[in-house]
Amino acid sequence: MSNNNFFFDQNTWRELLKLGTLRKYRTDEIIFLQDQPSSGLVCLKEGKLKTCMLFPNGKEKILSILDVPYILEEMPIFDGGVYTCSAIAMAPTEIVFVSKEKTLDFLKSNPDLYRVALRVMAKKMRWMHIQANDMLFSIPERLAYLLLNYSDYGIFPNKQKDVKLIITHDELACLLGTTRPLITKYLNEFYRLELIDKGEGYIIIKDFEGLKKLGKADYIR
Repeated sequence: MSNNNFFFDQNTWRELLKLGTLRKYRTDEIIFLQDQPSSGLVCLKEGKLKTCMLFPNGKEKILSILDVPYILEEMPIFDGGVYTCSAIAMAPTEIVFVSKEKTLDFLKSNPDLYRVALRVMAKKMRWMHIQANDMLFSIPERLAYLLLNYSDYGIFPNKQKDVKLIITHDELACLLGTTRPLITKYLNEFYRLELIDKGEGYIIIKDFEGLKKLGKADYIR
């Protein structure tokens, strides 16, 4: 699924990118870390990344998986705070960092970007609400919901086909706060029931109604 719904004016996007500094990252390279001072607005120009929380014990909680185009860490632009999470490249990735001062000046002459920033922040709040609500349900219920509504989790990994979710078992485990073996167990069960098809790094839903029945009616929609 593409993120293009956030950027209704490609000319504005191109003008914004001209104001910043381009940096390139290899797969698995850290782009920025939570609690570090902000370098300004982060613009995802090429590639794919994940935002996450990293913990001292080595564990990781994925918050979102993002495709181009996208803006990140807009909050420090307005409140002057630090980065709220970490970002790691999931493919060769190009990032444009636009300083806080240049971003604020650009916003003055491009008020439409304010609406984009507000939409992004509102969407992220919804992602966090859904992930917090997850704790009330079992792993198979949560997994079924994610597969049916993955954009609600901030997952935008595939621009070609909405029916094909490009994601690994490890990434699903980090999103749902569980382990890879449990994700594999329940995906295999979904596959046995002919609810999904799957291969290395992808999942395709075959039976939407059947998958919905695995969860509670007020949760799986």
